[in-house]
Amino acid sequence: MSYTEMSNDVLDFMNRQNLSTAVIIGHSMGGKVAKALALSNPHRISGLVVLDIAPVRYTTNDVAWKAVKGIIESLSNLDIDQPGMNKRKIDMELRSSVEDPALRAFVLTNIEEDRKSQMMKWKINIHSIQNQLDVIAGFDVNNQQQEEEEIQQQVQEQDNNDGLKRICYEGDTFFINGGQSSFVKGGHMQYISKYFPNYMLTTIRGSGHWVHAEAPDDTLALLKRYLDR
Repeated sequence: MSYTEMSNDVLDFMNRQNLSTAVIIGHSMGGKVAKALALSNPHRISGLVVLDIAPVRYTTNDVAWKAVKGIIESLSNLDIDQPGMNKRKIDMELRSSVEDPALRAFVLTNIEEDRKSQMMKWKINIHSIQNQLDVIAGFDVNNQQQEEEEIQQQVQEQDNNDGLKRICYEGDTFFINGGQSSFVKGGHMQYISKYFPNYMLTTIRGSGHWVHAEAPDDTLALLKRYLDR
């Protein structure tokens, strides 16, 4: 589940749909996928919108990422394919680890009933996601998993050598952040500006990480303004 691999999946979809270019919009992990695609194939991306995520490696020292990791681990430990299990019972089991009812409701959209066995099952491969959490926490570019220190060193080397081509997407990039979220911090701006020099950033106050779900009208208004630019 590297971002290079996932962005290539999006590129394959574009090719199958005969889309020569597209505006790519992504939230959280999807935002990193969108950024990886823009960096690797800038000529295919006519615009980029990223919701509440930075192009950096997150660790368990980051409160926001620690919470995500905890949720995924709780989900992977669920035994949902028991006789008599349903979404209501799963919701009850999750209340101690996922306190936000809106987030639990979102989680439950990834579970469905198997028509043949009438057992509950995941629509997603939750165990693969858990196994790949360290990869998902990072941000690989050009098939390399780069730590923030390596990125910074690379940028410094490129700044001192005009013969090196900087890895960046020079198209218009619009970052929309949640005012109550901690996924994008002041220290991340140096990486955003190096990867995406023509960026704009706005914050939806009062919204958390799930900006498009918590403030859909504001998010849509901002997207419309960007698309109509």
